[in-house]
Amino acid sequence: MLYQCLLLGAPTGQQKESFSRTFSECLSHFGLKLGHDYTLDEGIQSHFSEVTATVAVFFGADGVENPDAAALSRLGVPVVPLVSAATRVELELPQSLRSINALILDPADTNLRQAVSAALQCLGLLPTQRRVFVSYRRDESADVALQLYEALSARQFDVFLDTHSVAVAAEFQATLWHRLCDSDVLIMLDTPKYFESRWTSAEWGRAVAKHISMLQLIWPGHTPSRHSRLATSRQLNVDDFSGLRLHGAAVNSIALELEYVRSRSVALRHSNMVGTLRTAIEDLGGVVEGVGLKRSVLLKFPSGSPLIVYPVVGVPTSMDVHECIDLSDTRAVAVVYDHVGISDDWVRHMNWLAQKVGAVRWIKSREADWQLADMEL
Repeated sequence: MLYQCLLLGAPTGQQKESFSRTFSECLSHFGLKLGHDYTLDEGIQSHFSEVTATVAVFFGADGVENPDAAALSRLGVPVVPLVSAATRVELELPQSLRSINALILDPADTNLRQAVSAALQCLGLLPTQRRVFVSYRRDESADVALQLYEALSARQFDVFLDTHSVAVAAEFQATLWHRLCDSDVLIMLDTPKYFESRWTSAEWGRAVAKHISMLQLIWPGHTPSRHSRLATSRQLNVDDFSGLRLHGAAVNSIALELEYVRSRSVALRHSNMVGTLRTAIEDLGGVVEGVGLKRSVLLKFPSGSPLIVYPVVGVPTSMDVHECIDLSDTRAVAVVYDHVGISDDWVRHMNWLAQKVGAVRWIKSREADWQLADMEL
């Protein structure tokens, strides 16, 4: 078993059903199966393992207790507290959880996507940085782009907007492409002239090339000229707008949809990278032996030598190297990433890091067959 999720507190029957359905759906995108790769239980059961990656989700309610508090604290299990309102924390959470930043349940989030995303982040299945990229035509949708930037930033997304996210004196286009590479989702404001700009066309094309999922917001009366299998499309209508901006209900609905698209995007990009690794190692006569914690994959070369690979979705950092080493035990380890589009400055940084941390190897996913062959030699 790789992962455990505990439902604690006082969830309603509807909350348990919604959380379980959404959680299982998200993990299925990673190829993980209930009962084989993960468990989902109410409280600590007899089959609970103290050495398995675990997250607890606590549903707050008036006067509810947390009898598992001591055990969870001893094991260092992260807990996601859920409350109905910020003013209800002291009423709905036991003393042991009041120092932890709680998630305020949104009545519109009937599928509990925000709670599931938080749990997946704690398990290491989703990155803690929630990066999205807004692609738009300034002359058609600047007001909505800025509105989404503000609203999503308030919901703890790291939003790239060209007018707000490029530092003074930085090379504009290199920064833009680098941030696109590191984004979980591209939000495409699909207006009538979107593809008449070479820049927005390039953003769309590069997102497709990097296998980045899109949330395609289609303007009222507009028929999309291009579609992508990676896109989740949403047709906006005139009732969603108040002047040049969206109504708050529409923005909130988009934010909740983004939670789902993000988890699927990360899973699909990870699966694509693992598929590339599988083909490369099998072409050499080796095998993929299985998956491990935090999306790691165990390869075995024809010689029998093992290699633990840690696929990184987006731009690798020193934190990824740290986690890779933690997963390695005595076996060789490697960080696998897609280098296309990453800035020259960051490539130099990664080369420096590789020299300083010799315990970790680096594999470019698009050159995996070539580099794995060198390792076998």
